[in-house]
Amino acid sequence: MAFERRRLGRRGHALVPTALEKEGFSAAFTERSGGSSPPPFDSLNLSFSVEDSPGNVRENRVLVATGLGIPSFATAEQVHGSAVARVGPGRAGAGFADLDSRIPGADALATRSPGVGLAVLVADCLPVVMASSRERTLAVVHAGWRGLAAGILARAAGLFESPAEVRVAIGPAIGVDHYEVGEDVALAVAAASPAGAVTERRGGRVHLDLAGTARAALRSLGVRRVEVADVCTACERRRFFSHRRDGPSGRQAVVAWRPA
Repeated sequence: MAFERRRLGRRGHALVPTALEKEGFSAAFTERSGGSSPPPFDSLNLSFSVEDSPGNVRENRVLVATGLGIPSFATAEQVHGSAVARVGPGRAGAGFADLDSRIPGADALATRSPGVGLAVLVADCLPVVMASSRERTLAVVHAGWRGLAAGILARAAGLFESPAEVRVAIGPAIGVDHYEVGEDVALAVAAASPAGAVTERRGGRVHLDLAGTARAALRSLGVRRVEVADVCTACERRRFFSHRRDGPSGRQAVVAWRPA
């Protein structure tokens, strides 16, 4: 699956997994430029949960939605757990304009409704899109190490009757070179999947490969068509927010939908 970098508005960009388009779905992994927010949230911050002005965030979200040709997208609270929330037309746009209306306590959103946009916000964690054209089902997943350890990918994969037909795109996230973790973290992630955790030893310390771990876990669940953008958020300061690199920062997103 190729990831094509495309214009988003006049100044921004997003990565688009083109194979999903051929399956009848649209998805965009946003970058940090082209928005209205000041440092350290400069400039296309899409999160109300950081100390950015809500007005800036609303403006940035409208810019993204307009650039993608959709009216809005639904968001969730994201608690680093394993809950999946289904989103139909009645909850389309949940959380788009403020925190109070977001879907509570979920780290994955799924829909079978055309035209319903879904989004998860990240600043190092994995943004994941899962889709099946035969089942007309779409899911977006927020997966950091806690989510992987909680089994979020298995819960999301369980939405699909035929894992072999599911296409998965994993967007920009922190790379193994920047993601040192404790032994306890690596063990917790490894215990959540028969595939274990993909790790490296660097200078005697454990580094966790989030994307590699996710790909291995999905394959163990029968999901074979998994593609990774292979872009490190911590390395790409100009393109992506990174909490591990910067501390206080904004959030980018993956936004996905099935065109009507």
